[in-house]
Amino acid sequence: MAQATPVTLSDIASGLDTVGISASDVVLVHSSLSAFGHVEGGADTVIDALLETVGATGTVVVPTFTWGPFHKAETAVLDIVNTPVKDEVGIIPETFRKRPQARRSVHICHSVAAIGPHTDGVMGEGIRSFGAGSTFHQLYQLDAWCLFLGATFGSCTELHAVEEYMQVPYRSYRDFRGSKVILPDGSEIESQSVEFLRTPGYGNDFVKMRDILAGHGVLNITTVGQAETIAVRIRDIFDISVQYMREDIGFLLDEPSRRKLAESISQQ
Repeated sequence: MAQATPVTLSDIASGLDTVGISASDVVLVHSSLSAFGHVEGGADTVIDALLETVGATGTVVVPTFTWGPFHKAETAVLDIVNTPVKDEVGIIPETFRKRPQARRSVHICHSVAAIGPHTDGVMGEGIRSFGAGSTFHQLYQLDAWCLFLGATFGSCTELHAVEEYMQVPYRSYRDFRGSKVILPDGSEIESQSVEFLRTPGYGNDFVKMRDILAGHGVLNITTVGQAETIAVRIRDIFDISVQYMREDIGFLLDEPSRRKLAESISQQ
């Protein structure tokens, strides 16, 4: 069987251009390296293509989440330099966060790393994951792109911002009192983070939003190697989703959870 042609930096750059990413843009990237097929140079090639496309006046942001190991822990320690993220969000963010020019934010579960002149402006306050003052609120304010490189809408954490904005009844806040963040200089600070956690027994369905947003005409789509590549403005994700949530507060849940929520609400 003939092997697929390797994906090059030029291929990725061409795909980014096709979906509308250009100089000076602010871009939040959800990614899967394996989805491309074989990429010459691996994760670094993808990162180089992103940085070259937005240029010196643009900013690239990647999730460096630690939700999996931390969200249920009574206390946690986030080491900005040493806490890895590969198992949660993949090799591209793990490689990106280690670049000398990258800076990582301090939210205990939903940190991000960024490179570019808007880095300070997307670090968030380190308190809310997705609400006012968070990275995702700041990205909305900057009219940033959300870019999916082989990742599905199941990874579209921007939809959690909609849930927090709407104060959905199937989530509630917890704090991380007693948790610490170790800064790059080795000093420690108390975590101020809170998390808007989903109640056990409920599940989200974010994948359906791909076709819904496509129906609204806001997705730019191409293929790079074997990876579907989608760019959409974060404002469009948020604003359109809010419209649906105003009509059905359980809209972002899977069907069994929507039925469960409807029954719960009817009994109140």
